[in-house]
Amino acid sequence: MHLDSGRRRRAAVLFADLTGFTRLVETVEPEIVYQVVRPLLDDLAAIASRHGGEIQQVLGDGFMCVFGAHETLGDEAHRAVRAGRAMIAAGGTAVVRPPVHAGVEYGDVYVTPSWPPAGYGVWGRTVNLAKRLCDLAGPGELQIGPEAFARTADLVGPTLAGRTRLKGIVDPVVTHRLPAAA
Repeated sequence: MHLDSGRRRRAAVLFADLTGFTRLVETVEPEIVYQVVRPLLDDLAAIASRHGGEIQQVLGDGFMCVFGAHETLGDEAHRAVRAGRAMIAAGGTAVVRPPVHAGVEYGDVYVTPSWPPAGYGVWGRTVNLAKRLCDLAGPGELQIGPEAFARTADLVGPTLAGRTRLKGIVDPVVTHRLPAAA
């Protein structure tokens, strides 16, 4: 692999995580963790796929999903927000089915070949913002970044917006919180 073998793209990045995962692994046997988490992650992966997203990496209790990494259709942010909303709805409210929280941002990314077992790498501020937005989201919430919101305001309608300081990011970011019921 050569360092110049990547390509810059406009894409939407969605991070989805399960709420309460650490508490779950600290209170039940590993087999129970698997029985609780695996079906929900399978459902979330299916939702990502139905909306045209590609799961770039799995992170134990969540994953990073990219819309537009290989093919640009022009609606990447819309598909990512729809997928995020569906993932929030798929989560539960208890140990039997943990709540899901997610973050979405849209913008420039650099897509590169990767090392096995990942199929490709995705790099850039958009990825970092999407992860920080996911970390900010509470149970059953979707946090949408400024560029993703600019492209999807017609889809999501009113949100709770605010300037938020995110870990490792110098300037406050305008975030848009969308609870599950919205």
